[in-house]
Amino acid sequence: MSDEIFDADEESGGDEQPQQTGKKKIGFLPAIVIDILKWTAIVVGAIIFIVVTVVITVRTINSGNQATATRLPLGSEYEEGSAPLLEWYSQIGEIRGVTADEVRRTFIVSVHIGYEPESEATLQELISRKVQITEAIAEYFSARTVDELQGIENRQRAKQELREEINRIMTNDVRDVAFERYEFLEF
Repeated sequence: MSDEIFDADEESGGDEQPQQTGKKKIGFLPAIVIDILKWTAIVVGAIIFIVVTVVITVRTINSGNQATATRLPLGSEYEEGSAPLLEWYSQIGEIRGVTADEVRRTFIVSVHIGYEPESEATLQELISRKVQITEAIAEYFSARTVDELQGIENRQRAKQELREEINRIMTNDVRDVAFERYEFLEF
């Protein structure tokens, strides 16, 4: 008989509680909702931290530059009315060639020539001398090294020297030379 009682306890599982499947329920919300809320709070907190850090960094960097950020440089080029309004001849196109460096480098320049507005004679001469001007520009860059051409000062010098060279070719003087493209490539 004692064996029967023992067998009955094993069949019914005794005082053990049946196992539950799935997530636990904490209070009145399931555990998955709690996990979602927890991760949402972490992401929102991280975003707020990043935004605050960026705002503080930008304000710190720009705090010393307030006065200079709104002022324009007061060079002779920027004085009101000092730069003449010019017409631009831009039909020269891109000129490519190699520099005089020991290890040759390719130059690519696109030159625009400024002349007095409403000067039809200068425009007509630029059109008729386009081949001569293109050749003079190609020779100018081919005769120099990259060290002689790169940098702001060298670029300004190149503009001035090209203007003088073009004026030697022309009977009507041009006023300015500008570069749309001014590149030196290694191959």
